[in-house]
Amino acid sequence: MLINKVSKILGKIGIFATLILLTQVPMLPIMLKIKHHNLSNALIYSLSIIGYILLIGLLFFIIKKREGANPFKKLNLQNLKVILMTYFCMIILKGTLLSLMYKFYHQYASANDTAINDMVNKQTALLMVILVTFLVPITEELLFRGVFVSFFFKNQPFWQVSISGLIFGLMHSSTNIVSVLIYVSMGWILAWIYVHTKNLSSSLMLHILNNAPFIFVLFN
Repeated sequence: MLINKVSKILGKIGIFATLILLTQVPMLPIMLKIKHHNLSNALIYSLSIIGYILLIGLLFFIIKKREGANPFKKLNLQNLKVILMTYFCMIILKGTLLSLMYKFYHQYASANDTAINDMVNKQTALLMVILVTFLVPITEELLFRGVFVSFFFKNQPFWQVSISGLIFGLMHSSTNIVSVLIYVSMGWILAWIYVHTKNLSSSLMLHILNNAPFIFVLFN
């Protein structure tokens, strides 16, 4: 009995770790484009977008099969109120942590944000906006909120929020403790709103709002 239980847990951990690795695959064409400028923009765009769409379909299938329902539900007025209040709290928290990061490490942005900005040029700007604003948030919500909550710590919201937020934060490139705190706290907030509303649309909307300012790269 104990052996079966342990094997199931290890199996879930293995699947979750594999899915995390798969989230890196759609970015490979963009990295190739940076190294080899002669590659076709249309080919790179298509491969990246198709990769994310396939991954999103796989994650959606896993969650729906385990939960027996669509994880994305229609947002009601109460959901929207919680999203807006949480968004303002996230802005204040993120602004405070960024100020601390500049004070102690003289960095205006996290290593993750810097790496993304470095990928943006006239040829990749539109693609990066589509990825960062929509496809990446959908993928990360399905994985770090939807799949994680359906796999681990059933009916234990504290651990679901704590561990999923921690993993989410550690998966983003960071060079100092404040940068780690920025992404871990963001993961905690996104996980909390998902567990609180039981609606992946809530955490997705909040995630999109957080990433939306990236659109301004088109005007820089």
